Amino acid sequence: MVPNVAINALATRALLSCRQAVMASQSASVPGFPFTSVIPVGVILSGQVIALLGETAQHTRNIMIDSRVSMLLHDDLEDNWQAATRLSVLGRMRPLQSTNRGDLDLDKLRQSFYLLHPELLDFDTAPDYHFWQLEPVRFRFISVSDTAQWLDHIEPDLFDLTETDRSQLNMLLCQHDRLCHIVHASRHGVQIIANGRVRFLVLTHPVDSTVELLEQIKARQYDDPAWVD
Repeated sequence: MVPNVAINALATRALLSCRQAVMASQSASVPGFPFTSVIPVGVILSGQVIALLGETAQHTRNIMIDSRVSMLLHDDLEDNWQAATRLSVLGRMRPLQSTNRGDLDLDKLRQSFYLLHPELLDFDTAPDYHFWQLEPVRFRFISVSDTAQWLDHIEPDLFDLTETDRSQLNMLLCQHDRLCHIVHASRHGVQIIANGRVRFLVLTHPVDSTVELLEQIKARQYDDPAWVD
């Protein structure tokens, strides 16, 4: 099922409102049982979730045997999980080393991931840490309005920001008394990181270009959630 515009916007917000996820893998040591863990995640331009995993971690050992996982994403700042818009993703974890990197810009992947996870900077240069990519099979979307439905696709419509775009957006948000860094920009809003926490600023109206995005941010035409200092 391809989501309508409203559902797609909400699902995009859930996708870009966190920097960690709860992942359930297939237990290798106790066959037949799921094994849950918390992992650091990010999103690439195609909208797929990536994670940086250590080879010795139990969840990595599990997915090397059986790649099927379920991953829960939810608002990084929401205290009440039951009230949060959240997204469960069923899919298969693949090491990026074994995928076709022709459509991936590794420099941009690393830049966006380490903006979200500065405490892990350059971990992927260690021999026992690697990036993995979640290949989604289906999504389960639940919103604060109790809308729950299965989705076959989510289209976050991320912009491929230039350094100039990124600098202009950062400058505009700083002028709005926000000390933060832009991670990703979508036609539905912008993902920012500040004080180690993630925000997704929802645009008043979807945009079709970075020019329109800059105009809306400049005019403060976005939903600005409560800020945590």
